[in-house]
Amino acid sequence: MMDTVLNLISTNINYVIFILGIILSALIIRNGYQLGKQKGKIDIILTEKRIKTYISKKTREMNDQEEEGSVTPETLRPYEKEFYKIRSRYDMYTQLISIFPLLGILGTVSGLMSQVVAEDMDALNASLDIALGSTFWGLVFAIFLKPLIVMFPGRIIDEIEIMLDNWFEKYNDAISQKNISE
Repeated sequence: MMDTVLNLISTNINYVIFILGIILSALIIRNGYQLGKQKGKIDIILTEKRIKTYISKKTREMNDQEEEGSVTPETLRPYEKEFYKIRSRYDMYTQLISIFPLLGILGTVSGLMSQVVAEDMDALNASLDIALGSTFWGLVFAIFLKPLIVMFPGRIIDEIEIMLDNWFEKYNDAISQKNISE
């Protein structure tokens, strides 16, 4: 029974690591694009200017004036909620990166345990190849994915959080200074 499990793990672990690495890479890139789109939406809401056209009573001339967009916590809340939903997936992907070295170690252990029962040099070499290969691929994906997730989605998350924090800070400052207009 144990030999069957070890054989199953050791023969398939490199494929599992590689497929999971490709899938997680694609999910991280997709998450980064979703965060970028959400950042654009939030940026538009926070910086939107409204143009109002006025007509002079005396001269009947049209005059366009720029007014600040009216952003309230209630108008911002759906965008903030969507941002945190996308960010939670980012957090999950960040945690999943640590599985790759663990899978590599699992492959190493299963390969080395197979060596114990190996009777000839060819089987011993095959077990050692599997053991080192799984460690290699586990480390390659962990090393590749960590900077990818920090530089791409991580940077966008930081920018969105700064935008939201600045807006809420200005909003709270206006309330605390009683800058409330009728």
